[in-house]
Amino acid sequence: MTQNSLPPPNTSLKALLQLAGPIFVANIAIIGSGTIDTIMAGRLGKDHLAAIALGIAATISVLMGLVGILQGLSPIAGHHYGARQYHKIGEELNQSFWLALILLAIGFPILNATDFWVNLGQAKGEVARMAAEYIYWTALALPACLGARVIISVNAAVSRPRVTMWVSLALLALKVPFNAIFMNGWLGFPAMGGAGAGVSFCVLNYLALAIYLILWKYDPFYRRMHAPKLSGPRWSLLKEHLHVGIPIGLSTFFEVSSFTLMAIFVSRFGPETMSAHQIVANMTSMCYMVPLSVGIASSVLISQCLGARWPAVSFEVLKRSLKLTVAIALFASLFLFVFRSPIIWLYTTEVPVHDLAVSLILFGCCYHVFDAMQSVSAFSLRGYRVTKMPMIIYGVMLWGVGLGFGYHLAFDGEWAGGPYGVYGFWSATAAGLCLTGLALAGMALWVGRNFSRDDEHSSEEIRAAVEAANGEHKA
Repeated sequence: MTQNSLPPPNTSLKALLQLAGPIFVANIAIIGSGTIDTIMAGRLGKDHLAAIALGIAATISVLMGLVGILQGLSPIAGHHYGARQYHKIGEELNQSFWLALILLAIGFPILNATDFWVNLGQAKGEVARMAAEYIYWTALALPACLGARVIISVNAAVSRPRVTMWVSLALLALKVPFNAIFMNGWLGFPAMGGAGAGVSFCVLNYLALAIYLILWKYDPFYRRMHAPKLSGPRWSLLKEHLHVGIPIGLSTFFEVSSFTLMAIFVSRFGPETMSAHQIVANMTSMCYMVPLSVGIASSVLISQCLGARWPAVSFEVLKRSLKLTVAIALFASLFLFVFRSPIIWLYTTEVPVHDLAVSLILFGCCYHVFDAMQSVSAFSLRGYRVTKMPMIIYGVMLWGVGLGFGYHLAFDGEWAGGPYGVYGFWSATAAGLCLTGLALAGMALWVGRNFSRDDEHSSEEIRAAVEAANGEHKA
């Protein structure tokens, strides 16, 4: 074997699924929290649902961009883990906490500007009041959200996503009773309606942060990763975090905000349209959790392979992840198309909202396969630390084509027979995601192939490692 080369990590299909499975469950739990908010608010009325939809859109627009920057820690820590340089993970984690403080100083005043978000959505009356209260409480939760994300990034990087899964499931189990306490006014608390979901979001995120910190400090698994001492900001390390993380953060912002800002603009069409949009957005988000989970798993395994100096094996991870995700996405699109009506009835009892949502979900059925492709490709590229070009693709396709052209079709577009209202947004978003999926998949395959050509191992060693990646790996 090549001098100074480490054994490749287990990259079999089983290993990929074992890593992606807990990530998927954790992501479903997180999205499930939003689903609970949506269903419980929908049962209170369309004004409550519209308020939560606007509040969620504003919160995610700010939070996910900040979280994306912190996710730069994951490929860095994964590389150290693959290289068996465990002590460096703790040092990187310390720097990521400092970065979280900087991001908090930027993100808190932006999210806490509740009047801006309410006016952007042109919300009125009770919808405006509840949305502002919801955003206020989620802004207070930002320190916990960012702190927890630092440890979540490490959990994924060191192939320990089950920790995140169990914490997320515990919080999901608490979501309904906590929502009921603040939304319905149980245990002597005032009944806040839709805004109460923001309070439960705040409380549960601080609980999550406390659990993650306790596990990091006392779990023997993490002990070898602890830094020798707490250190102040170190520019040499922070620079790499920013180099990798800022493009990831902007990519995440473009991707997420193309939907959240669309939701804010859609709220101008009234509570009925906003409710239907929120239902469909939640359904497509649930489907998206599968490619997202496989993408995160592929990023982790690719970074570990590169840390162990096996780029040829990392290319196999990329190809396997794409094939698996496209197959699952095709099935999910068909399932969503066939059962769209009964699923939507779970969200609402109002016929106009149901009928509009049934028509909008068809766009999701059309673009989901391409959305799956872009997710796995983008995360795989992060494993290779290639983040700038995907950021540009996201900006052009999702903001330019999806959000920008969608806004034009929704409110103008006479040249094309418009305006098309909410349909203008969803049709342009579908086109943008299809183009993004094709562009990123092609780029990921090109990058992976080029990396594999630089593998320093002999052809026999590579062949043996690829066979191991195909399922013959021995732990």
